[in-house]
Amino acid sequence: HQVDSPTVAASLETGRPNACNQCHLDKPLAWTSQYLSDWYSIASPELSEDEQSIAASVIWALSGDAAQRALMAWSFGWREAHETTETDWIVPYLAQLLEDPYPVIRLIAEQSLRAMEDYEMVSYNFWVSTSRLAAGKSRVVEIWENRLSEHSQSNPLVLIGEDGKVMTDMFERLLKNRDDRPVSLAE
Repeated sequence: HQVDSPTVAASLETGRPNACNQCHLDKPLAWTSQYLSDWYSIASPELSEDEQSIAASVIWALSGDAAQRALMAWSFGWREAHETTETDWIVPYLAQLLEDPYPVIRLIAEQSLRAMEDYEMVSYNFWVSTSRLAAGKSRVVEIWENRLSEHSQSNPLVLIGEDGKVMTDMFERLLKNRDDRPVSLAE
């Protein structure tokens, strides 16, 4: 087991999410890189347009490998992260993770979802068929959309548009790039 200081370069090289973006779920790697540079003089690596303009948690949850998706599913339900980050936008990402190819990611997403207000009683079985998984995802998204109000705020960093809804084109583009390679973790 290894614990080290967070760096954006390490996240890019290893694929391992950094501690900063696990708590500041709504911030892109560019934000993290800037703070690490300002506070600790850690050099900022070259970042893609997405890494500059989309929250790292969103990229890892949609495009990441199974380990990244599992960690984001857990982070989305982490109470300490909820104290740091507005959480209204998280539900569609947990809903997507309810359909993940890995059952353990679906389980973690369900647990994180149940930790959120208004979703404690969501009935979901992460072992069911693909069509029933889709139905569970749809129910969660429906609850989230019904909770949207005229006070919902736009946040392009987490792909929430002016109407308070998910920016579907970008969401689907990232999801299409999901890394579904088999992952085996030693720990």
